[in-house]
Order: sequence, then C-alpha cells, then structure tokens
Amino acid sequence: MVNNKNSRVKVKQKSQMKTKSKHISYKNRLEDHAQFNIEQQNKNRKFQKIEEQKVLRSQKALEIAEGRAKERAEKERRIEASKKKRLERTKIFSKRTRNGQPLMKDRMQLLLKQIQEMKNYG
Repeated sequence: MVNNKNSRVKVKQKSQMKTKSKHISYKNRLEDHAQFNIEQQNKNRKFQKIEEQKVLRSQKALEIAEGRAKERAEKERRIEASKKKRLERTKIFSKRTRNGQPLMKDRMQLLLKQIQEMKNYG
C-alpha cells in the first residue's frame, strides 16, 4: 500500500506540476511577448536612428554641393571679369593709325584711368 500512496502522491504532484508548468509557461509567454515588443521597439529606434543619419548625411552633402556651386559660380564670374578687362585692354593697345602707328590717345586715357584708380585705393 505504501507504494500505492506514493504513486498517488506522485500523480498528484505531477498534475500540480502540469498546472504550474502551464501557469509558468503562460507567464513565460507573456514575458517573451513583452521582450519581443521591447526588441521590436529597439529595432524601430535603431531604424529611425539610421534614417536620421541618412537624412543628416544627405543634408550635409547638399550643403557641400551648394557651397561648391557658389564657389564655382564666383570663380567663373571672376574669370569672366578678367577676360573682359583683358579684352578691353587688348583692343585699346591694338588700335592703329592709317600708317600703322599705335594710337596714343587711348593709351593715355588708360594710363589716366589707372592712376585715378590707384589714387582712390591708396
């Protein structure tokens, strides 16, 4: 009979363990679900961080490109101005009389203009 009692006790313990294990597994499932939600939130945060970094990088690249475009436009403007100035100067120095002599009147006006500019700056 002792064996019979022990077996009944064991059966009771097993049935209690089953209910406990079900209860524990339900808790575990809740904990797992909560952990899964936290992991998903972390993944979403990481994804958002990556997206923000991409946006910042693209903004910086856009700013750099705009800066380069401005520099390029300024450089082109300076080059055009110097070309125009050189062309005017070349036209002045290339003027000749009928006999092939250089026109001194235009050269003197250019020199006067240069002296006036130096006087204004100095």
